Amino acid sequence: MQNNLFLLCPTDNLEPVINAMYSYENYFYTSLGNTFSKDIKTVECLKTLIKTKNIGTIFFILSSKNKIILDALETQIFKNITGLEHLYKKIEEQKRYSKFWNNNQFENLLFSYYLNFKIKELSNDLSPMLLPTVTIKGKIYNEQEHKFYPIYSNLICQEKFHFN
Repeated sequence: MQNNLFLLCPTDNLEPVINAMYSYENYFYTSLGNTFSKDIKTVECLKTLIKTKNIGTIFFILSSKNKIILDALETQIFKNITGLEHLYKKIEEQKRYSKFWNNNQFENLLFSYYLNFKIKELSNDLSPMLLPTVTIKGKIYNEQEHKFYPIYSNLICQEKFHFN
């Protein structure tokens, strides 16, 4: 049986919801705003967990009401918390492009952009030997509907391009 690893923000309190919806054995790694450290020790521990616990799917999950992401978009009270600097910088960068996006979809697009970025980072950190056996996905939890939605994985403009 393949198990799941969920990378979550502890402010979302989604562990009980996930355990109720996903029947496999679930493992959790939490970090504020899903900003987990990519140091060698952490990545090696994740690789060991994936191998020993037969992890088949890794999910990056954020609630659509995530306190850290919404704070980065608005008041920035948590901006000086160690480890969140990069997240706030990324969100600030994306806010500049929001004028081109439909305002009703901005937060979902931003969450998708961010989780796609995290998936790409983790894919680069995992060894090529692990990648064929592990699927990495992103989901956004909508509290009002009590549902998980897949992120927009085919976003245009995920990367910056410069033409000469």
